[in-house]
Amino acid sequence: MLTKNASFFLPKLQPGRLFTIDGYESGMAVCRAAREVEGMIDGTSARFGFLSAPGAAGFMGAGWWLALIAALEDSVGCAFWHALDCGGSAAYALGAVRMGQKYAVLQAPTAQFKAVKAVYMQEFGALLSARPPSFHLIPSLCHTSSLVGYFTDGYCQSSDPENKLPDTRQKKDCYP
Repeated sequence: MLTKNASFFLPKLQPGRLFTIDGYESGMAVCRAAREVEGMIDGTSARFGFLSAPGAAGFMGAGWWLALIAALEDSVGCAFWHALDCGGSAAYALGAVRMGQKYAVLQAPTAQFKAVKAVYMQEFGALLSARPPSFHLIPSLCHTSSLVGYFTDGYCQSSDPENKLPDTRQKKDCYP
């Protein structure tokens, strides 16, 4: 009588080192650094993985995430463990698994989480109830001081009108 080895069917465990990335360049920066550390990329496998930004399934989508990971894997020549953060949306998590995403983060009520987790397990994946620790490579999208400056009409001006001093703040968010 044949018996199945249960461990063969368990999902691959997440690596010890995860990096939160927002695009191809941040993913490649991790890969370039990993190439300099012996044993981090060994042949066709990596000893680290990628995590999307919090809630990225909602604002970028599972298709974008899967395409990003595929591009990184093609460029580097190895497979990566990766998880898509679906925030609190069971619908995004279900859509992602149907597109082929094996690992996701879902912070939803218990009943929803259990239902979606069952689907991930059927697909030999895993659903995480909380974001695992990761090194964030996502630049800050906003800074309070920058927003306050913008609201007070001083951020994108060429000089500070009160002090008659040149504006030394970064102008990367200003448009002509």
